[in-house]
Amino acid sequence: MDATTQQQYAEAFHALHRTGDPLVLFNAWDVATAKAIAKTSPAIATSSGAVASALGYADGENAPLDMVEGLVSRMTASVTVPVSIDLEAGYGDTPDATTRSAARILKAAAIGINIEDGLFGGKRQLVSPELHAAKIRAVRDTARQLGVRLFINARTDPFLLKFGSPEQCLDEAVRRAKVYADAGADGIFVPGLTELALIERLVQLSPAPVNIMVTRGVPEIGELARAGVRRISLGPWPMLAAMRVIGEAAAAVVASKQYVRFLLPNP
Repeated sequence: MDATTQQQYAEAFHALHRTGDPLVLFNAWDVATAKAIAKTSPAIATSSGAVASALGYADGENAPLDMVEGLVSRMTASVTVPVSIDLEAGYGDTPDATTRSAARILKAAAIGINIEDGLFGGKRQLVSPELHAAKIRAVRDTARQLGVRLFINARTDPFLLKFGSPEQCLDEAVRRAKVYADAGADGIFVPGLTELALIERLVQLSPAPVNIMVTRGVPEIGELARAGVRRISLGPWPMLAAMRVIGEAAAAVVASKQYVRFLLPNP
């Protein structure tokens, strides 16, 4: 992909984050799923958990970055829509390490990344907002040098890591959202937040567009749109659903000794 096309995809991706009409991302985990999703979706985003599982690893930066970079290159070469990558915590505990990782993903033609503050030293824990902001600032500088208006989706994990009561988690998420936006983040991603009233307050208080991840208890898309959420991610759930269907079909074929109705399309 040439630099002009990559920048056009980046601009288009930014424009998809609309109030009242949020970007809904049915997350991919390999080239085949990316191509299938791209037939009807305006953008592709990966789920780190789904990608890691497909590659045979646990989530949490266990999938080697070389493999992730290779997947990004094949994915961006296979679809004609913007591709955003879940880069976990940036594959590094320092701004320099995170910048090197992000540069590799940018050179593989991605136009967006998720970068989370709930992983440090290989453990699930909240890092200081100042450190995460330094990572965001360094990545932003690198993206500018490469000529790409990278969409940096800053993920913050107070709800996932049970920082405190729901109110305390919200306060911490808002505090971090302001720090990350000041550092150059384009979006704020708060997985684990499911209560509509708290989501509405986060939208009101966040200086950047809010991204909510679908999980049990999350309001429907229409409710989230009315609350002002501008991006909705399905995360690892599409992969988990697909694996469940495959497992059930495999069991049924073995038990019934019949395959036609499970594997072949209707004539």
